[in-house]
Amino acid sequence: MAEIGDNVTAPGTRNDLVAQFRGGKRGARASSAQGAGGGRPSAAQLRANSRAGSFGRRAGGRLLEWGSGQTGRLLSNVQIDMIRARLLRAGFPLGLKATQFAFIKWALMVSLSFVFAAVLPVMAGLFSWVLSPSMVLASFAIGAIYGFKMPDVWLNIRTRRRQTEIQLALPDMIDLITVSVEAGLGLAAAIQRVSQRFPSALAEEFIRTMGEVHLGRSQAESLREMGRRLEVPDLTTFLTALVQAETLGLPVANVLRVQSERLREKRAQRAREQAQKAPVKMIFPLVFCIFPAIFFVILGPAALKIMDSGL
Repeated sequence: MAEIGDNVTAPGTRNDLVAQFRGGKRGARASSAQGAGGGRPSAAQLRANSRAGSFGRRAGGRLLEWGSGQTGRLLSNVQIDMIRARLLRAGFPLGLKATQFAFIKWALMVSLSFVFAAVLPVMAGLFSWVLSPSMVLASFAIGAIYGFKMPDVWLNIRTRRRQTEIQLALPDMIDLITVSVEAGLGLAAAIQRVSQRFPSALAEEFIRTMGEVHLGRSQAESLREMGRRLEVPDLTTFLTALVQAETLGLPVANVLRVQSERLREKRAQRAREQAQKAPVKMIFPLVFCIFPAIFFVILGPAALKIMDSGL
């Protein structure tokens, strides 16, 4: 229960959010002042930093670049765009490009197929199996499938983790945007300032969306595309409400306040739902791990006495 409570951020008051906003602003000014006072790194330091990377890392980077270039010639533009959309939803983990991710999938497919085939004779010696061509082909196929699907599983995990982070940060971000709008800023300026002051996954997406607006795309279309890109239901509902408020000329501050209260209530409901699921999830470890150990400790001495007495 304590673990569930720690994972859910408690809703703060508006005064706390204003204090955090002002503190972040002062911290940004202080850091910029320190950066202005520091000197530029010397040429010797730059050369030392360039040599700091290991030979394996540099060789791996060159191999990845070469492989991504070769893979890019084999994939169509539609396939590259689909992989890029998945990486964008996950926040481009490890700075991977679409062609690099595709090359990693193909490389793992080939390498793990040979690894599984090499492990098969060892397993056959341990368990006295009789090797056959069908077993070798099956090991190649299993290794290839495992290697090809493993990067997709990893990317899906990173995507779900980032979506959860965005979902948890959304109510606090809306409160800060509401305070900025009530202070006199426009919606775009408020989103831009709050995103710059409080970096997070949601702030990165807002900055990317505002960048599209500055390049000439309409604000409504950019917000809709952000909702489609991230696939977070709460964020999609919030962005749809913002677009409708801007289109109909409704007060944006009131819409932001209502959406913030609704999202905080939904977050509390999710916390209560997780708390109710906890006893069900504890049944398996209790029955198969904890209860056998308790029975062994309690009944073990009595069983030994019965065996010694000859009964």
